Amino acid sequence: MAPPVEETPVDVNDCLDQLLLRLMDDLEALEEKRRSLNPLIEKGWFCLSQSRYSMGNKSVSSLQYKPEMKPSMFVQDSTAEDGATTFTVEHVQPREQDKADEEKDVAKEVETIGAADQVLRHRGHKVSAEAPKPTTTEDSDKPKSPTSDPLRWFGVLVPQSLRQAQSNFRQGILLAADVASLQSSIEETRRKYRALLAQKKREQVQSG
Repeated sequence: MAPPVEETPVDVNDCLDQLLLRLMDDLEALEEKRRSLNPLIEKGWFCLSQSRYSMGNKSVSSLQYKPEMKPSMFVQDSTAEDGATTFTVEHVQPREQDKADEEKDVAKEVETIGAADQVLRHRGHKVSAEAPKPTTTEDSDKPKSPTSDPLRWFGVLVPQSLRQAQSNFRQGILLAADVASLQSSIEETRRKYRALLAQKKREQVQSG
């Protein structure tokens, strides 16, 4: 019977060096992500201010929020074997029925705006197009499905600055998830580094 194979002890110094190199790489990546995240957030708020200036302060505010809102993104967290937590962003795809209802609402509002524009153009003359019918109580009581695009809360013809603000904030969410993942990895690497460093000191005391 062959003698049991003795496991080679792991060199603590090598582990400390590997953890230190990983920590430096994560810190460098974290700094780069933060440099990209901060201008995105600043530009998003600037574009939002431009939209409020062009549309009116009360036209771009929480007053336009729908009573029923559905998230378009989810942040999922998962813990790896090394203890670090990774955050990922998942996009929610709207249902086909919701997309169809939204397209109908957009077409209806565009048609209403076009009819109203014709009425204004022919003011004082014979109007060939019928004026838009006023909204009745029965129509207002009909339940409306929440739109999948939050831009629709602020109207059909929103300014480009509002679309740019949405794009900047969406990119910011993705970068924020990367930043949170890197911060979790850095904290876990620091914890392991301190534990190995304490182990090395105990071994030195015992051997001395």
